[in-house]
Amino acid sequence: MNKEKSVQWIRRLKFRHLEMLVMLGRTGSFGRAADLCGLSQPALSKWVKDLESTLGVTLFERSTRRMALTDSGRLVMHHAERVLTDMARLHGQLEAQRSGGAGRLHIGVLAALGPVLLPGTLARVQQAGLDLEVQSLEGTMDHLLPLLGERKLDLVIGRLGTTGYAGSLNRRLLYEDTLCVAAPSSHPLARRRRPVGWRDACAYPWIIPPAESPIRGMLENTLAQEHLPLPRVVLESASVLTNYHVARHLDCLFATSEKVIALFAGQGLLRRVPLSFAGVPTTIGMLWSDTASPLLERFMALLEQEAKASL
Repeated sequence: MNKEKSVQWIRRLKFRHLEMLVMLGRTGSFGRAADLCGLSQPALSKWVKDLESTLGVTLFERSTRRMALTDSGRLVMHHAERVLTDMARLHGQLEAQRSGGAGRLHIGVLAALGPVLLPGTLARVQQAGLDLEVQSLEGTMDHLLPLLGERKLDLVIGRLGTTGYAGSLNRRLLYEDTLCVAAPSSHPLARRRRPVGWRDACAYPWIIPPAESPIRGMLENTLAQEHLPLPRVVLESASVLTNYHVARHLDCLFATSEKVIALFAGQGLLRRVPLSFAGVPTTIGMLWSDTASPLLERFMALLEQEAKASL
């Protein structure tokens, strides 16, 4: 498509068209999408053909039963979803501003980092008199980063450099994190005075992170260097609170951040087992796409202050 034709197409495009395209891509059915959009099926079919002709690409592979997005179709749908998400967020922000309500940020945070960084950061937000409502979503990086790319999140707090997806995002370092072995305070290894080795730790049941997670990889690499198999696993989980309660009931061990252990150790709930993981410390930081809004910049500055204060 040449530049002049592209400009003409953009000028004719309406948000209604983006909604129709996204609905068609999600349902994979002209009939279903037409019903949801309040159009006749022939009208929707004609519009798609006109759009494909204008763009010079095929958006859908058609069959008698279902339609599937082509690579070009997935690309167009991806950008359509981003535009619609941005406009929905803008509408919400304008409504909040008009009614004198709080600004809103959608934050994704690695499960182990929420209890470490968010309470103090939100206290700083309150102390600064910032009228802000934060919606927090905990998850793993492979779940959070795609949501950030789709603009469904404003910011992700997590491990930097853990996935190729993060390469296209803005990032800011907060601190270096040390991975440790945690045990409930009642665990035999938590009370043991003699030196503890990895073979000793593998004699007990473990809670391990989900497959493909960075911590899981570090644990497996460490055990491989020690020529040890994975210990008996009672649970795969990334939830700090779940891990703590299961470990307390079943005398399990699990790998987690040094800061998480410090948080629980202060209440006499967890202890660090003196074992070291192979590899370098992981870096904790913030990731965001495009240009940060003034509200997001202010929040990130307060988050940085909290991270430095916790070192």
